[in-house]
Amino acid sequence: MEDENANSIDRRLFIQGTLAAVMLAGCAKAETKKGNGAASIKDPTESQMASKKVGRSQVAIVRAQSYEEDLFESIKATLGKMQMPNFSGKHVVLKPNMVEYEEGYPITTNPAVVKAAVKLCNHLGAKKITVAEGPGHMRDIDMLLAKTGIGKAVQELGLPFVDLNLDDVVKVPIENGFTNLKYIFLPKTIVEADAVVSLPKMKTHHWVGVTLSMKNLFGVIPGRKYGYPKNLLHFKGIPQCIMDINRTVKPAFAIVDGIVGMEGDGPVHGTAKNSHVLVLGDDLAAVDATCARIMGFKPTDFDYITVAGKVIGNIEETQIDLFGANIAEVMQKFEPSITFKDKSLLVNAEQQAS
Repeated sequence: MEDENANSIDRRLFIQGTLAAVMLAGCAKAETKKGNGAASIKDPTESQMASKKVGRSQVAIVRAQSYEEDLFESIKATLGKMQMPNFSGKHVVLKPNMVEYEEGYPITTNPAVVKAAVKLCNHLGAKKITVAEGPGHMRDIDMLLAKTGIGKAVQELGLPFVDLNLDDVVKVPIENGFTNLKYIFLPKTIVEADAVVSLPKMKTHHWVGVTLSMKNLFGVIPGRKYGYPKNLLHFKGIPQCIMDINRTVKPAFAIVDGIVGMEGDGPVHGTAKNSHVLVLGDDLAAVDATCARIMGFKPTDFDYITVAGKVIGNIEETQIDLFGANIAEVMQKFEPSITFKDKSLLVNAEQQAS
C-alpha cells in the first residue's frame, strides 16, 4: 500500500530533481517549442472562437478580512447589483480545491468559503447541493475531509459529498478540442448536475503560472480513469486540457478564495499571501483575469488565460464590469513560482507532475 503522506513530503524533492533533469535534457528541445514550455498552446481556430461568451462580463470583488466573518453576508451586498445565475429548482455541485493537505500550507479552499457558497446557492433557489472533489495527489479522501475541515462543514450542512475520483463515469465527446482527445470520461455527478460551481484557492502554480477557477476543474477528472495526478491529461498538456475541460463541463459560476492565498512554490508548497478578497462571477475567464490582476500579474502573462479570452469569455478590463472593491484597492503582488520566473524550467513540463 502506498504511503500517501510520504509521497507528499517527498514531492518537493521530486520536482526539484525533475526540473534539474529538464534543464539538462530539454534545452535543445526548448528552441523548437513556441512560447514558454508547458504553457504553450496553439492559437484557437475560428470554430473554437465561436463558443466564446457574447457580451460583457460581470465580476465581484468582495472584501473579507478573515474566515471568521459571515462571508455570505459580505457577498449579499453584491446580489442586487450584478446578475447572478438562476439556480431555482436545480442540482448544484460545488467543487472546492482539496488537491492535497500539508500542515501549515494554505493549499485547500477554506470550509468557510464552502459554507458561504452553500448559502448563496440556497439563496438562489437551488433544489439540491452536492460538494464534490477528485483530489489529484492524495487518495485518502476521509483524511482530506477531516484535515481540511471541509468534511465537518459538509456534515454540519447536511450535504452529500462525492469523491469524483471513484464516481461512476460517463464518456463525453470533446467538441473542437485543444487536445487530440475525441472524448473525456467525466464523473456521473458532474455530468448529471444542472450547474457546477468552481471554488478554488487563489494560488500561483509551478507549471501554468496561476491556478484559479478554470484550473480548479482538473479536479473533476476521475482518478480511476486517468491516474494520479491525472496523468494522461498532463501528457496531453495542462493548458490544452484546461480549455477542453472547461468547454465541456461549462461551469456556471465561480467563487475564488483569496482571503488567504498562496504565492511562490504553488500550488502546494508556497507561502501564505493575504489578499482578503473573494472573487466571483459566471464568466470564469473574466474571474481568473481579474484574480491575475489582483495578484499583480497581467492575464496575458499566462497562455491558457489568454486563449480563454478568445474561446470562453472576456479577459480585457474594458469588457468586465467590476462590482465591490476595485483592483487597485486590493492588489497584492504575488511572488511567482521559480519555474515561471525562469521559463526554461518549463520545457516539456506538461509531462511532469502537476
